[in-house]
Amino acid sequence: MLDGQGFLFAYDLDGKFRWKKSYGQEWQGSYPGARTTPTVDGGRVYVFSGTGVLACLSAKTGEQIWSVDALNTFQGKNISWGMTGSPLVDGCLYGSNFKGIPKGDWVCLDWDAGKVMYEAAWNANKGPVIYADGMLYCYDENTGDVALVKPSPKSFEIISSFRVTAGSGKHWAHPAISDGRLYIRHGDALMAFDIRKNSRYP
Repeated sequence: MLDGQGFLFAYDLDGKFRWKKSYGQEWQGSYPGARTTPTVDGGRVYVFSGTGVLACLSAKTGEQIWSVDALNTFQGKNISWGMTGSPLVDGCLYGSNFKGIPKGDWVCLDWDAGKVMYEAAWNANKGPVIYADGMLYCYDENTGDVALVKPSPKSFEIISSFRVTAGSGKHWAHPAISDGRLYIRHGDALMAFDIRKNSRYP
């Protein structure tokens, strides 16, 4: 961050400087500065600022292609430490917005144009989203519900769901998937769920 503005710097593989471009105002509240790691895909760079702005720039020149103020677009509110996130590359950006504690919606944004494809209410809450084996795993941070969702820009289509009941407190820990198992921590409880196809375990 330079003078309140967030910047992306590009270097080639030999360490030669190529360009520097601002993607807008950065977070200047508690612990000021940039928070996210840029994502590079198909000749474009995507970065999400601490103020809630998602920007797409040309990886070759740094010129801005589009920018979306996620908080204004989805009527959200920032949090005490600013926003962060490394976008998911799948033709669309999937995630959840912030409308209060613990309120929010599940959203889909077109990756190329920055167009909002849907904004869906599920339990009227928000939470983390991960992707594995062609499916989205959405974790409600308030109720502990976990939904298996088909990644489509048309709708928020839940294939199946279950509720995490072990542990205590808010469901804020980010889930992880490895070797056919879904790992979720809730408070002092750590759970592993077998999600392999045709598994003989529940």
